[in-house]
Amino acid sequence: MPKKDERLIIYEKMTQLIFYSKNLMIKFPKSERFDLCTDIKESLYKNLRNIIYAWKERNTLKRAEILNKIDVELYVLKTMTRLSYEYKYITPKNYMVWNEKISEIGKMVGGWLKACQKE
Repeated sequence: MPKKDERLIIYEKMTQLIFYSKNLMIKFPKSERFDLCTDIKESLYKNLRNIIYAWKERNTLKRAEILNKIDVELYVLKTMTRLSYEYKYITPKNYMVWNEKISEIGKMVGGWLKACQKE
């Protein structure tokens, strides 16, 4: 029987978002794969990296700082998804699902940030 995974739920949600995003970006025109797609991927991986840093950080002030960076990067990511929709690279349904996944992670970050401020 496989060993139970001890990773954070937010980490799992982020990896699911990366998988979903990469599947959507396949539909983008070739000209955008080296521009908007690259920016989206960089943002996704930066967030994943920062989630791991926040998870490993023991100092609550530093953790809160990292979580704020994640929050800002999620806002940028939402803007890029809106651009993708406005340029008609994705359907309205794709846009709604993509934004919902990002918002869910944003809510988790907000809860984690509130927990840091209580400590």
